[in-house]
Amino acid sequence: MLAEISFPIPLRRTFYYHLPEEMELKAAPGLRVLAPLSKREAVGMIIRVLPEKDADLTKFKELKTITRLLEEEPLFPEDALALAKWMSGRWGSPSGLCLGAFYSHAPKDLPAPEPLPQPGLAARPAEPPELKKLTETLSAGKPGAYLLRLAPLERRELVYPAVFASALGGGAQGLLLVPDLTFIPALAAALEPVFPGRVGIWHARLTPKKRSEAWAGAFSGKSKVVIATRSGVFLPFKELRLGLLDGEHEEVYRQEEAEPFYHAREVLLKRIKALGGQAVLASPCPSIEAWGGAASGELVRFDAVPSKTPDGPAPGVRVLDMAGYPGDILARPLADSLRRVVAAGGQALIIAGRKGYASRLFCANCGWMKRCQACGPGMTLLKTADGVQQLVCRRCGKKEPKPVTCPKCAGKVFRDYGAGTQKTQEAISKLLPAARIARFDGDVLRGSLKTMRAELESFSKGEADVLVGTRIALRELGAPRLELAAFIDADSDLSSADFRASEKAFRSFYGAWRLLGAKGELFIQTREAEHYVFSRLAEMDYPSFADGELAARRDFLYPPFCHIVKARFASFDRGALDAAAADFLKALSFLGGPGDESEILGPVTTPGEEKRRFHSEYYLVKASSEKAAMLCLEKGLTLPQRPGVKYFIEADPHGFH
Repeated sequence: MLAEISFPIPLRRTFYYHLPEEMELKAAPGLRVLAPLSKREAVGMIIRVLPEKDADLTKFKELKTITRLLEEEPLFPEDALALAKWMSGRWGSPSGLCLGAFYSHAPKDLPAPEPLPQPGLAARPAEPPELKKLTETLSAGKPGAYLLRLAPLERRELVYPAVFASALGGGAQGLLLVPDLTFIPALAAALEPVFPGRVGIWHARLTPKKRSEAWAGAFSGKSKVVIATRSGVFLPFKELRLGLLDGEHEEVYRQEEAEPFYHAREVLLKRIKALGGQAVLASPCPSIEAWGGAASGELVRFDAVPSKTPDGPAPGVRVLDMAGYPGDILARPLADSLRRVVAAGGQALIIAGRKGYASRLFCANCGWMKRCQACGPGMTLLKTADGVQQLVCRRCGKKEPKPVTCPKCAGKVFRDYGAGTQKTQEAISKLLPAARIARFDGDVLRGSLKTMRAELESFSKGEADVLVGTRIALRELGAPRLELAAFIDADSDLSSADFRASEKAFRSFYGAWRLLGAKGELFIQTREAEHYVFSRLAEMDYPSFADGELAARRDFLYPPFCHIVKARFASFDRGALDAAAADFLKALSFLGGPGDESEILGPVTTPGEEKRRFHSEYYLVKASSEKAAMLCLEKGLTLPQRPGVKYFIEADPHGFH
């Protein structure tokens, strides 16, 4: 008998090994084995057991023998092989690496079973009234997936203990995934009184010993709840019944730095469904994908918000139409408020659209800006190699000549605009020469770690008056005297190539608004004051915004109404690149048949390519079903590669240049 083995290596193949006679009755799919691989012994997983006559051995000169089985029963009660196969098809990573995500942290020799600890004296967690419907549903134990929209100022430390206490009866276990390990200590402290001595922790910075203990705690059932970063979605559990994803909208849950690629949200939902458990996706501003899931019935939505609007004032929101302030970096109302706040001893947070300097085109007379008629976003001004100016859509690649006259007012004078962090810092220094100004953006992050911390901490401790940064400055920012927040160039987000631009912009506005006190002010500068995002800001009404965004996604066929595959080609040889792109389009000729709404956008070229010898362009495939997207990804990844051309094929992209 032979065993087909998959190893966690970046090869799209499996290996055949002889099974010793004493292992034939014990070997089964899903079991780990120790087997020789090249010049070493490696841990692999049995995919199937089969007679030698049924195996294709044409690529094997000789068959080696398995050294030993590492366990008698699979580590996972669910079918990890099926989950790994789905992951491989969904995001395109080799199946061995996908399997390795589940098994790679398991010790070669499993720890001896230990008696489960006796339950400590548990404290009954306080339950906010608005959670009652959700906790009653979870207590019933019926399998399902739920979307929990938290109140704007709700503290997770109050909500999550009640959620887990309601769902984890008997030997049931829970998994709490968080987007950042800095969130773990406070949540662990909140859950410890409810599950004394049975709260586990899992993240990348654990020591090997602590990591081994955390893995064993989940596997044995000792840990009642495990708080983990995204890789914790692959931990083995004795009886996993509740998975909660905190801040489900966070992009950090998408693994794109190294294979295997995956999104923790989708893997969690798939695992919990296979186990017959319950999944809760929690966020103050859920992703539109999750919101769409609730609208379609795939998720049941619960709003953990107070029944009435809280008494007292809320931070104000002012949208400034920059058409009335041509050429200004800071509009007059913002500049006046900034002077007043700093003079009174308060702090201000200024968010620029990007680091450095930026530019776009607008009419100097009326402020008109060209938008793409095909897919919606504002168009960017570029120059071709011969100096001709043209407008290009960063999303679909449509190009148009620069207008001679403004179609709105017939004006003939156009200006480019946009201010990055450096330009904004200079402007504020001139406005407030005595103010202490800190800067926090990608350039600072890539520089000295000491300088980065000093810039952020000087503001959080109240030592700096103004912090100028990009959106990354919003995350977990503390500011004791913050009275003003402003977005200098909201259009840089709203007009980006990313179809999630409006969603990200609203979430950024909400995040800044949440940092302000009751008397604070949020300023947003834009030349697209009629954009529907701004109409949703007066009351920070996320449901209203999400419903509108979902309708727009449906109209333009974007997720959750399709699945996207991005194919980028790069080469010094323009002809070879064109040929590679033609191969790709030919391979996808099955799309767009009767009843199939799938479409392909592109080619979209990288801005400024005309000035370089290196060519790059990409296509976006909008597949109408997951099955179609997986087939597109498979065909793209298996294309015969042309010499001199680099191929980049990815599913569910979160970057577009």
